[in-house]
Amino acid sequence: MGSFMKTVQTNAIVQAALFMALGLVLMFVPDITLVTIVYLVAAVFAVSGLVSIFAYMRPGSPSYKMSGALTTGIFLLVVALVMFAFPAAVAGFFSMLLGGVLILCGVANLVRSAGLREFGGNAWIAYAVLSLVVAIGGVVVIWNPFATTMVFVMVLGALLFVNGASNLVVEMSVRRHVRERNI
Repeated sequence: MGSFMKTVQTNAIVQAALFMALGLVLMFVPDITLVTIVYLVAAVFAVSGLVSIFAYMRPGSPSYKMSGALTTGIFLLVVALVMFAFPAAVAGFFSMLLGGVLILCGVANLVRSAGLREFGGNAWIAYAVLSLVVAIGGVVVIWNPFATTMVFVMVLGALLFVNGASNLVVEMSVRRHVRERNI
């Protein structure tokens, strides 16, 4: 049992260090991180496209000579090519899409908050303000998609770093208590 606990403790420390390292990368190199994510998604699309085309050409495959497989394969390869050629634009597009979703959610929740008003109380005001903030955030994301996406990645990095650091502190504290009590 002691060997198992040592393994768990070592894994927890390694995981904490990895979270902290990933958090630092996301905080200090967010633009490279975004482009890397776009490249990884493009690679997945390229491999999927190639698999579809090979399935179309391979006798005995369920997709053999099916035009849908060929069309899908070509479409995925074209999307992958565009993503490889213009990674920053693709990252910005996803940010604009996210901004649009935020605007729609904010407006829908603003309408819902007006409906809460008839139940009395002041909770609807807080809900309306938060809904307005979400909608305005969506406008900001659309206004400057790449910068806001980088800020999001940086905040995500900071949260991962804090998570890793807190896990490390907890693990060290547990180790100290175990040693003191000879468990």
